[in-house]
Amino acid sequence: MDQNLTSAKPKDSIKWSELVHFNDKQKEADKATDTFKYLLYGGAMGGGKSYWLRWSLVKLLIKFHHKYGQRGIRVGLFCEDYPSLNDRHISKIPYDFPSWLGHLNGGAREYVLGDEYGGGVIALRNLDDASKYASSEFAAIGVDELTKNKKEVFDMLRTRMRWKGIPDTKFLAATNPGSIGHAWVKKKWMDGEHEETEKEAHLFHYVRATADDNRMNLDASYFDQLEGLPEEQRKAFLMGDWNLFAGQFFSEWNEDIHVCEPFVIPDTWRKFGAYDHGRAKPATFGWYAIDFDGNIYKYRELYVNKEDGSSRWEAEQIFKEVVKINNEAKDYLEYVVADSAIWTNTGTAETIAEIAVKNGVGMSGTLMPVLIPCTKGQGSRITGWQVMHQYLYHDLRTSPKMKYFRNCYDSIRTIPSLIYSETHMEDLDSDGEDHAADIDRYLLQTLREKKAKPPKTYEEKRMIEFQKKRGIYVDTITRLDRFNEV
Repeated sequence: MDQNLTSAKPKDSIKWSELVHFNDKQKEADKATDTFKYLLYGGAMGGGKSYWLRWSLVKLLIKFHHKYGQRGIRVGLFCEDYPSLNDRHISKIPYDFPSWLGHLNGGAREYVLGDEYGGGVIALRNLDDASKYASSEFAAIGVDELTKNKKEVFDMLRTRMRWKGIPDTKFLAATNPGSIGHAWVKKKWMDGEHEETEKEAHLFHYVRATADDNRMNLDASYFDQLEGLPEEQRKAFLMGDWNLFAGQFFSEWNEDIHVCEPFVIPDTWRKFGAYDHGRAKPATFGWYAIDFDGNIYKYRELYVNKEDGSSRWEAEQIFKEVVKINNEAKDYLEYVVADSAIWTNTGTAETIAEIAVKNGVGMSGTLMPVLIPCTKGQGSRITGWQVMHQYLYHDLRTSPKMKYFRNCYDSIRTIPSLIYSETHMEDLDSDGEDHAADIDRYLLQTLREKKAKPPKTYEEKRMIEFQKKRGIYVDTITRLDRFNEV
């Protein structure tokens, strides 16, 4: 839309392209709004994201007014909190938007277009509790720094995208890599992966922008600042790399290195299990194998009660499914380690641990006969993460001690997305989807340097037979003083 906008003087007019100074990448995103319903713009600092978002909502208000003949249309511009909203938008509007275009109602936190442009409203709102907009309606929604939010915030806002007489509502967002919503945003817009129930997958689109795309509006020293950042921050903030980002807790993670194709686990390898319970939140069970060198492979997982609206699994159903999967695979697990909270009596008839044993997890005589609690106590959580860092570590000469089969989708999805806690810098932010990482931590704290014993060679077996005949064979039961008597 290169429409003429009437200025304060009726005889004057100004073209949209003269009023709004978009760079080439912003123009690409501007054009994409005509085709796509869910548009994400950005990827790096300094890409002009907030400026594009503000003006895009103004354009949509004017476009809807002219196209459908409606007045007083409302759109929403959201940030994670009001200080951020003020810093990124409210404080910028008086300088970006000319006085003849409309006015800012600071008390109501609304920008109102002039009558000649349809009197549309940009409601400036925060997302500390998205549910408070349950009865609101917007012809378009814009979210600045989308990754600051969990997926359920996006899901809720989608339900508010409706305006009578406007069939082509829009969702526009701008963001950098990182923060608590990194994983789900990357999955939808970068990887193109959606729930099976998604009917609008073809309407999602991502326009990647970097500071270099907005060079004309930035001082040269800004690029020097970004270049001087640590490697992971430089890649994320300067280059918009979504595979490595600032604040990433497991910065060692590299999918090309930590993820492998599934293979048949040798019968001689030791196997273990780990479980983290959840009903309102995800519950997960993991299967692990250790080779002769102490390398650990997470080769299978069950992940239920996801935050995607799927049906809730109760504890009994979860454990029955775990046992069913394990029995079909004929996997003998030496023990299963679980969150010690499942032994807590919460007033119900049975604890979660009792339900587990009743259904075959931790029951003597089964393929998973032992159920043990994870390590608890002061510092145990931090110690667990330190161990996990050690197992994931790799460099040019060192391979990681822990890898994941590609079928462990939810581990691969969630572990690299976890971020540091803002209050405990050695811990991760537990508001993230940390359930798959938790069971890895539980298991690693019990294993440390354990490894599978390699099978004995033919010569070793013959030697053992000879020693047994002579009465000098020593194993874990035979006492060493028998050697002294020979």
